[in-house]
Amino acid sequence: TEGMSYGMMIAVQFDEKEIFDRLWRWAKHYMQHQDGPMKGYFRWSCQTDGTPNSMGPASDGELFFVTSLIFASNLWGDDTGIDYLAEAQFILNSSMEKTGEGGVTPLIHPEHQLITFVPVGYGAGFTDPSYHIPAFYEVWARWAKDGRADYWRECAVKSREFLHKAIHPETGLNPDYSHYDGTLLN
Repeated sequence: TEGMSYGMMIAVQFDEKEIFDRLWRWAKHYMQHQDGPMKGYFRWSCQTDGTPNSMGPASDGELFFVTSLIFASNLWGDDTGIDYLAEAQFILNSSMEKTGEGGVTPLIHPEHQLITFVPVGYGAGFTDPSYHIPAFYEVWARWAKDGRADYWRECAVKSREFLHKAIHPETGLNPDYSHYDGTLLN
């Protein structure tokens, strides 16, 4: 998902609509769960023919899918063959509907308002500092039009606070994985 969603982010920033649309259509067709407990989430890894290598999601992929789709909506509109904003809202709404049933949780941990490492099982109990991009939540607050603007703004604040805790003040390094309080996950 990182490759596809990061590719979409690059394509939208370079105004490469055809590349963006091709990446999105492939990811939606082969990677996105359309129903079931993981509805809205993406298979983390697939072979080039679409065969899944993994059924589970990786939270940073979803983060970039949502944000790049919102950028595409703002750049190209939603009436050129893909309703980009509706696609971003589908991912957000699907995530927010997760209750923990079957071990599947929201992308953003409900108690801590921080992104999960993965929104399933054990991986929902911690985070990866490299996944924290507070500005993305501000984009969601401003343009997702999903009725959660205040929530996304709070997530941006919490994410910035988290980064100050997780990043070493002298070295600038952070752990690969950490607890939601910023301490190292052993």
